[in-house]
Amino acid sequence: MDEKLFFELLSKRRSIRVFKSDPIEESKLSKILEVCNLAPSSGGLQTFEIYQIKNKEMKERLVSAAKDQTFVAQAPLLLVFCANPSRSVERFGERSQLFSVQDATIAATYAQLTAYVLGLSTVWIGAFDEKRVSEILHIPKGQRPVAILPIGYENEKPKEKTTRGAKDLLHVIN
Repeated sequence: MDEKLFFELLSKRRSIRVFKSDPIEESKLSKILEVCNLAPSSGGLQTFEIYQIKNKEMKERLVSAAKDQTFVAQAPLLLVFCANPSRSVERFGERSQLFSVQDATIAATYAQLTAYVLGLSTVWIGAFDEKRVSEILHIPKGQRPVAILPIGYENEKPKEKTTRGAKDLLHVIN
């Protein structure tokens, strides 16, 4: 693997909140889902579900559930990643709650990076009312929405990325 390309991908990807109306090609969506299927998961049990939303009215209803983030309705495609602890509760008991959230977030991260490689843009949405999202999408009881990924072709210039810095993230314990 070319590590230079990998680190370039990570350094250039940005959150985009303004999308063109162009639809996402099915081949690109298929590739994103293939990569989600490859994502690491607790015990290999894939304790997550992905819901696809293209319907305009449904996306508009999700805007209010997502704290009035209007770009939710603007993106041509939404993927909603949900934790499904029932897939691992037999094996992991109470920890299945945490593991399923981790599995869903890893899969969403893989989807986000794959979208970027395919020339698409995304923004991670974690600020939303879980109960309302579940009601709007008729998500089965026991599943928990964890992340919403609006996906589309960017129609804005990305902002410069600001971070804490790598050294500030690490706490050394001896």
